[in-house]
Amino acid sequence: MNEGDLIVDEQRQRNILLVEDDAIIGMNESRQLTDYGYRVRHVLKGQEAILAIDSVNSDIDLILMDIDLGKELDGTEIAKIILKDHDIPILFLSSRADREIVKKTEGITSYGYVVKNSGIIVLDASIKMAFRLHDAYVNMQKQKFEIESKSNELKFLEMRYRRLFEAAKDGILILDAVNGKIVDVNPFLIQLLGYSKDQLLEKSIWEINAFRNADYSKKLFKELQETGYARYANLPLETSDGRKVHVEFVSNVYLVAGERVIQCNIRDVEDRNRHENSLAADIDEKVSMLRELQHRTKNSFTMITSLINLRSIASDSVDTKRVLDELNLRVSSISDLYSLLYETDSFREVQLQIYANKVIDSMVQFSENVTVNKMIEGITVPAKDAATIGMILVELLSNVIKYAFPEKRNGTINIEIRKVEDKVLISVGDNGVGVGKNVDILQAKTLGLHLVRLMVNQLNGGIKLINENGTKIIITLPLDILSKI
Repeated sequence: MNEGDLIVDEQRQRNILLVEDDAIIGMNESRQLTDYGYRVRHVLKGQEAILAIDSVNSDIDLILMDIDLGKELDGTEIAKIILKDHDIPILFLSSRADREIVKKTEGITSYGYVVKNSGIIVLDASIKMAFRLHDAYVNMQKQKFEIESKSNELKFLEMRYRRLFEAAKDGILILDAVNGKIVDVNPFLIQLLGYSKDQLLEKSIWEINAFRNADYSKKLFKELQETGYARYANLPLETSDGRKVHVEFVSNVYLVAGERVIQCNIRDVEDRNRHENSLAADIDEKVSMLRELQHRTKNSFTMITSLINLRSIASDSVDTKRVLDELNLRVSSISDLYSLLYETDSFREVQLQIYANKVIDSMVQFSENVTVNKMIEGITVPAKDAATIGMILVELLSNVIKYAFPEKRNGTINIEIRKVEDKVLISVGDNGVGVGKNVDILQAKTLGLHLVRLMVNQLNGGIKLINENGTKIIITLPLDILSKI
């Protein structure tokens, strides 16, 4: 981008996204900016700003961001979210100028801030300066990329040179691709084979005793001429004193100054095997240590649940017993997940069907009056999301067992977990006493259901209550979110 590009760009009508939670102030600022030739889109909330920027058809050139956006995330937090995926200049607006405001904007790629009521002239000048700074930044990044690209090319050439002549554990042989004569050889190969450089240069590869099988060497050379590549994993060579050396032999054809040359990399397999064996031993040791750590962690979970059980047994308070038992169920759900990871040697993903069955069976094992119907599909989810889903199941089932079937009346719980398009659907329903039509238990202030709401929101999911023939709660979680969080 040159100076002429900047002038033309400044003459184009710019699109500004104004993020201001005060509707009246926003309308006034929008009108003033419009009078100064800008196109202005005004939104009241930070989430609306994120959606506007993420839109496929977004044509926003600059964001005017109010730092104080009321009850939701402040402007600096919204700016961080936007700047994760977008390179767009942000100019902050603030009703005051103090150290606290400055500190909030530190660490964020912004183009300064303007104190509200500074006037449209100051705001316009700040916007134009932000555009100039951003254009200069873009141009600088482009130049930086070009410089880095050229630098990387030079580094590659230097690396190849070092690989050819300075690699301590590789022998390098350079051949003329037309006649097969040796034009260069590195010191390591000279040491490996025991020949002097003069004994090797200007001779055809099949004339050297190390490659004494002439037919074999000519076949190798012909393969290189025809395909430009040859590789032998365990090629036997003979040194000047008659010793056998097994090497990995890899050859490629290159163009150097317009001439075709063959580069042969020759590596002692024994050295590689020693390194591989050493690495394998290190890995085995680390795996052993990891398994020991897993074993201790599993024992720690068992100790925690045992201590909670002992406290529950020792307590005379019904409420205390109930709280401790609920806590034990929550800890057990995490313990079940850890046991599953330990048993399957998987640390990243979990089969939700296996884990959910463990959690459900643990929850209802002492509820003899309850029949459980399960329909759970085999869905793989990240381990940390499985933990959240397990906690959701614990809270929902605990709520059903406590309230749906009073006085130990018989009942049925229907649990469904399946994939629906791009979502995971989790449904927990019962045929118990239910709640009133106008009662929304999802808004209850009990800890369990409050946790469910928080965890569903954490996974960007949705939750729905159905009060018919008992109670059913349906939760939907987006699969793409599960794979990213």
